[in-house]
Amino acid sequence: MCYIKQLRIIGFKKFKDLTVTFNPNKNIIIGENEAGKSTILEALNIVLNQQYRNSDKSILHDLINKDNIKNFEDNPSFENLPSIQIEVVFELDTNDPKTSEFHGENSLNPKKSAFGILFKCEFNKDLFPYEALSNTIKEIPYEYYEMSWSTFQGKKYSILKQPLKSILIDTSSIDTNNTFNYFNKTIFHSRYSLQEQINAKNLFRANLSSLFKELPLPKLNNNRTFDINHKKIILENIISILENNIPLENKGSGMENLIKTQIALDKSNSKLDVIMIEEPENHLCYTNLQQMLSTINSYSKDSQLIITTHNSMIASRLDLRNILWIETNTNQTSKLDNIDPKTAQFFIKLDNNNLLHLLLSKKTILVEGPTEYLLLPYFYQKLYGTTLESDGITLITCGGISYKRYLDITQDTNIKIAVVTDNDGKNSNLSHMNNYNLKHTSQRIFMDNDLKNFTWEVALYNCNEQNSNLKECVGTIDPTASYEFNNVIYGTKGKNKPILGKMLNHKVETAYNILQYEADLQVPKYVKEAFKWINE
Repeated sequence: MCYIKQLRIIGFKKFKDLTVTFNPNKNIIIGENEAGKSTILEALNIVLNQQYRNSDKSILHDLINKDNIKNFEDNPSFENLPSIQIEVVFELDTNDPKTSEFHGENSLNPKKSAFGILFKCEFNKDLFPYEALSNTIKEIPYEYYEMSWSTFQGKKYSILKQPLKSILIDTSSIDTNNTFNYFNKTIFHSRYSLQEQINAKNLFRANLSSLFKELPLPKLNNNRTFDINHKKIILENIISILENNIPLENKGSGMENLIKTQIALDKSNSKLDVIMIEEPENHLCYTNLQQMLSTINSYSKDSQLIITTHNSMIASRLDLRNILWIETNTNQTSKLDNIDPKTAQFFIKLDNNNLLHLLLSKKTILVEGPTEYLLLPYFYQKLYGTTLESDGITLITCGGISYKRYLDITQDTNIKIAVVTDNDGKNSNLSHMNNYNLKHTSQRIFMDNDLKNFTWEVALYNCNEQNSNLKECVGTIDPTASYEFNNVIYGTKGKNKPILGKMLNHKVETAYNILQYEADLQVPKYVKEAFKWINE
């Protein structure tokens, strides 16, 4: 299988120096907004498909790393002129004679031979006026920059001799005409051999010219007549892909993305080795997103898939071990390939999770139930006078998932995580908490040390038992009512803590009332400790 092994970016957009190592099959690139996910796909497209080859030099100001531009502006000189270097390293068939010209040492690591392509965008002093070279330079002379593509053997690279065939599907693009034109051309070129394309274009041009001559159009005069401008007869510019006789561009945006992906992934027809997709979740409803994921899982064994996403279901369904995570602080990528396979399989089957919210946070509080999720932000603001969001803390509910699954995923990360959970009345849970906290510095578990406070509502009740505000939030208690929870009867004949019984049987309603009434309640000690630790 031919695939992209590695990408290195120097001085391109936000990256001063970035190296990304890819998996042969699936690669899921995640990161915060502006982390550089799209830049990675763009860099690959520049090298493989020679994007910007014919663009005006004014585009360079937006492509060159801003810090490198500032460095030049602070100390302008020819030596400080910024440049861009991007190289792509491949895994290619060594028995194929056509791949030999991509093998060599003309790379950013000349001590090691490999298959690849090197792109450079740099100042060409041979183009610059000789008499000006000795003068002090004040501005970057973009007009005298030159883009070049070369193989690792040192030969000039042309898109007509691609070592592997690739496509970039940008589902976020609003320029529908250009997007479809690019997609149709790419599929056309990848599907048919060069000889088949030439034969089709020649036949198309000849038949169209003959057809025009048969039109009943009289001559303009004896010497002048209408005919076709053969320079404008370009087959790729007018072709369209139809489904049930309907052009894809006439489909809705969601179906457009789904069909494009299906076509690209079907290697038996598309002949594509690498498919890059920008945020495949765009414009897709839940059902169609599931269909797209099913398509990707069915076909991705034959091609290499590189996608960017903000969607937790995509990241989990395509296996967490395929994640390439751009860390904002370092501008480098990390992998989650050391996750326990059982944990990865667990999340593949799980649709509703907050996985990416967790991975992209710096400080997180994990809670197990909806009542804690409702009340912790309220109690935090009551204690600190600020919000969780303003202090950079993400609150995530596990939603019935064991918090241990989330800790498994993040064990090798720098994310600070406080788990607020119940002790369930078990000494074993307290022992687990203490042992875990001794071994971990960036992750801690917080639960009430008193086994009587076995769950959140009990702990909240016991520190506010005499508080009239709590009674108001719980509402009227029928003296004859009985509330059962965990085989314990609360409220029989007005005894045995009927307020707690109602709280345990109406958890969300009670939490909502506390928020609605803005009740002045005491916060359980272990919750305070979690707040204090996450802020340290």
